[in-house]
Amino acid sequence: MLVATPELKRVVTGVAAALWALPSLAAVELVDVSGSVGYALRTLSGSSSLDATSNQLRGVVNARSYIWQPWFASADASLRFTQDSSDYDGGDSSTDTSILGGDLDLNVLAQSRTPFSLSYSASDSRVDVVSVANPLTTLGGQEFQTRRLALKQSYFTERGDRFQARYDRNKWSARDGDSYQDDLIGVEMDMRRQQHTLTAKTSYQETDRNVLDQHAETTVLNVDHFYTPGRALRIDSMASYYNSDTTSDQPLNSTNQGDSSTDLGQLSSFVFWRPVDSPLSMSGGVRVFDLDASTTGNATGLSSISATGGLYYQMTKNLRLDANVEVGTNDNGEDSVTASKQRAGALYQSDIRELFSHYTYQWNTSGSLQNQDTGAESVQSAQARLGHDAQRLWLTEGLGTFRLSLTQAVSATQLAGDADATTERLDHSGSLSWDKYNAFSTTMVQFTLADSHAFGDQEDSQQFANMQLLRSQTLTERSTLSGNLTIQAVRRDFNDLGDDDTVTATGQLNYQQAGLFSVSRLRFLSDLRLSQAATDEGVDRTEWENRLDYAIGLLDTSLSWRWIDLNGDEDFNILYFQVNRRF
Repeated sequence: MLVATPELKRVVTGVAAALWALPSLAAVELVDVSGSVGYALRTLSGSSSLDATSNQLRGVVNARSYIWQPWFASADASLRFTQDSSDYDGGDSSTDTSILGGDLDLNVLAQSRTPFSLSYSASDSRVDVVSVANPLTTLGGQEFQTRRLALKQSYFTERGDRFQARYDRNKWSARDGDSYQDDLIGVEMDMRRQQHTLTAKTSYQETDRNVLDQHAETTVLNVDHFYTPGRALRIDSMASYYNSDTTSDQPLNSTNQGDSSTDLGQLSSFVFWRPVDSPLSMSGGVRVFDLDASTTGNATGLSSISATGGLYYQMTKNLRLDANVEVGTNDNGEDSVTASKQRAGALYQSDIRELFSHYTYQWNTSGSLQNQDTGAESVQSAQARLGHDAQRLWLTEGLGTFRLSLTQAVSATQLAGDADATTERLDHSGSLSWDKYNAFSTTMVQFTLADSHAFGDQEDSQQFANMQLLRSQTLTERSTLSGNLTIQAVRRDFNDLGDDDTVTATGQLNYQQAGLFSVSRLRFLSDLRLSQAATDEGVDRTEWENRLDYAIGLLDTSLSWRWIDLNGDEDFNILYFQVNRRF
């Protein structure tokens, strides 16, 4: 088990001393003191050898105060203490541990142009986390402690510009001796004018992980500029730089030591022209990218420059035209390849019409021509699509609503040039749903079916079915019952690759009762959850929780029992009891 480290004890002792000294300082005024004391019992038993029991005594003291004047400085602090006694494997092993934790937040001149803040927190996973792997803690099966210190100093100019410097230190340590620490120093800037917005962020971070004897240094710089000379025109520009160097004495194999480095920089600028009163809109941009990286002695270098441009033209309310072009060059130090793509397309959507006095109907068609040159091959393609859909909505008695939706589409694609292939596709889909709402219940039922077939040089078929049921019912003034069920089936047939059938199912049943046995503030919850995996590698899980909560005055009590079954092979019982007195 983890024990409170001397460093953590010193920090928390300092927090406690500050809390104790606050009332004695002439310039410090306590605004509020609160807290709680309590007891918690946790037990885990199961079909496996896992067996554990934990008894915990807990105490929390919270204090809010200000220094001199509320506008000058405010402070919030808390101190948490837990005495834990745990038994494992039926008492074969046991531990007794004092767990300390705390939080401290200090804000100086929070409403001024130079606000400063300090935040510190220390926690232990054994106090709050319950899991099947371990009823007391979990993080990959590990018990752990965390500590975090954050300092932030800001400055606001008279014009509203913001400058900020910050420092963060994070520590994490686990039961097996593994530990992680990172220190980060960062500076940020945010300047806003009528037509210009400029933001810049830079940071330097050092990270150490002892189990790998690994040290990493990371530098990040990012600058963004947004220029809006008018309502129609906007120019977005960005420059970024990223550098990371990692060293480790832990060998990844018999010959290499696992050192790596990454050096990445990029520049980009994009222009958008979107006038409100014009059917034409355009956009375009340029991007420059450079990367140098090495891992275990293998070096990689890549530089590229690319440009894009496109336009949309709304010819009528039903017809839209579009076109775009892309070109780019990639150079890895040995070969330089230039690739390009040009595309033009059109989309037509009909007006929505009424069909057979009950259905709304709409059809659409689209087509495109494309030329793509990858540097190694040139491919031209033509695509056409025709589709239509119909929908109907009608009301039933009791404020119920039926919705029916049907969709059909056929498409064809022709490839030419260095690739020669023809593919046709036929798609159908439909959904039927019914919902009903009133003051005491909610009901929803929905069925969805989809079928897709491809013909030609690439043949495949896919079917999809989904059913969703949801019901919520108020039984009495103080009790409700709700549940939901989802079943989904997918079938795929890829000819030479074979077929693939998967079925998944999830469900939940929830019952809540307030004022159980006519006892005010006694609440009961029963929650049953089931999930059926789609594959043999998945996990079928059944979880049933029953919980009693009782509150009277400042006394809170909770008792819960949770049963978990995994794949029908393992089952677990988790019992949790807690009583807490607030002040």
